[in-house]
Amino acid sequence: MRTRLLLVSGASAVLFANGGTRHQALEADALTSMLAAPSSEICLMPSDSTRYQQTRGGGAGGRIGDEDTRKTNADWPPEQSMTLDAMPDRTVFDPYPTFGGLAVDDAAGRAFFSDSSLSSLLSYSTTAGDDSREITDPLTRVFGPHTGIGFIAGVAVDPERKEVYAVNNDGGGVVTFGYDQTGAVRPVRGLETPHQSWGISLSKARNEIAVSVQQMSGIVFYRRGAEQLEPPLRTLRGYETGLADPHGVAYDDERKELVVANHGNWTELRPYSPYDPLTEAPRAYEPGRFEPPSIRIFAASATGNTSPLRTISGDQTGLNWPMGAVVDAQRDEIIVANYGDHSVRFFRRTAEGNVAPTRVIKGDRTGLVGPVGVSVDQVRNELWVANYADHSALVFDRDTAGNVAPKRIVRNAPKGAPSLTFTNAAAAAYDTKRDALIVPN
Repeated sequence: MRTRLLLVSGASAVLFANGGTRHQALEADALTSMLAAPSSEICLMPSDSTRYQQTRGGGAGGRIGDEDTRKTNADWPPEQSMTLDAMPDRTVFDPYPTFGGLAVDDAAGRAFFSDSSLSSLLSYSTTAGDDSREITDPLTRVFGPHTGIGFIAGVAVDPERKEVYAVNNDGGGVVTFGYDQTGAVRPVRGLETPHQSWGISLSKARNEIAVSVQQMSGIVFYRRGAEQLEPPLRTLRGYETGLADPHGVAYDDERKELVVANHGNWTELRPYSPYDPLTEAPRAYEPGRFEPPSIRIFAASATGNTSPLRTISGDQTGLNWPMGAVVDAQRDEIIVANYGDHSVRFFRRTAEGNVAPTRVIKGDRTGLVGPVGVSVDQVRNELWVANYADHSALVFDRDTAGNVAPKRIVRNAPKGAPSLTFTNAAAAAYDTKRDALIVPN
C-alpha cells in the first residue's frame, strides 16, 4: 500500500507526493525549491533514527572531531534511507500574482503592486486597464531569487529618488528598487526590520519612513535611505498607543500626523531575556484580547508609549479588517481598504469616535473582493484599489460612492481564474473522515 505525503511549501502551496511503504517525516522548507527546480533532492529519514540524532555541534551522536563521530558520519546516510528526485503528484498552487500592497506615483504615471503569491513586485502605467477579460501586461516585474522578495506586503514610493519600497512580512525586511528595474535583479538596498512588518509610508517633510509591525503591535521609524542593520530612529509602541495588529500606515505631512489602520487583535510580545530595549520598565503580564478595529491618528513625531490624537472606531464606522490606508489631502479624507466587507471607506481627516464614513464604495457592481491596497492619482482624479481575492486592481473616479462599476480593471490573471488567497499557510492536515484537506491560513 502506498502512502501519501502532505506538505506545505513556503507561503502559498500545498504539495502531495508518494511516500513509499511507510509514513515518513519531511521538513517542508526543504521542498520550497521544488516548484522551480524539479531536480531537488529529498532525504527521507528512517523510522529508527535514534542512532543519528544530531548534537548542537552539528555532528551525529558526538562532538565534531571525536573519533566516534567520524565513524558515525562515515555511515551517513544510513542504508535504510531513501534519496530521490521527486516531483509532487499534484499541487494546490496559484500560478498567477496576487495584488496586495499598492502605491501610485501620479507624476510619473506609475502604479506599483506587491505580489504575495509569487513573491514579485509589478508596475503598470496609471492609464492601464480596460474591460478586457485578458491579462494586463505590466511595465516591469521584479521577480527571482536575487530580489530578496519573500512574503511581500506593503509598498511605498519615493517620487524624488524614483524608488519603490517593498516590505517582507515574514522576514527579509524592506527591499528597495528603482522604478525601472525589472526581472531577476538585486535591490538597490535592503533594510532589516522586525518580523511581521506589514505597512510602509514615506514622509518627505520628516525625511523618514514608518513601518507597521503586526507582532509587536507598533510602528518603527527609520531614516529615509536607511539600509542593512541600521537601527530605527524611534519606536511607537505600548499599552497607551492602543495599537493592536497594525497594518496600513500613512503620513499626513500637511497636518503633521500619522494614520494607522488597526485590526484590534492584541497579545503581549515578551522578550526572551529580562532586557527589552523597546520597553521602559517591566509590567505585569496582561492576557491577549480582541478589540474593535480602528483607525488611530498620532502626531507624526510620536514616540514611545504615546496615546493617539484621535481614534475612529465603533459599529457606525463599518471597519472590518482595515488594511491599506491613504490620506487624500486635497479632498480632506482618510481612505481605507476594508477587507472584511469588501468595501472602500472614506472618513474626514478630523473624524473621531464612533462616526459613519462620509461615503462608501461597496456592492456587487464594484468588483471589490478582499481589497487590501488603496491609492489616489491626483493628476487623473482617480482612485486605485488592489483586490487581494480576485486577481485584479480596480480604477474608480475619485469621487465615486455607492455600488458603482469601476472605470477600468487591471488583471493579473484571465477573468474568472480562481484565486487561492493563501496568505501565509504554514501547516496542512488530511481529514480522513471528510476526505478534506485542512490548511490553517
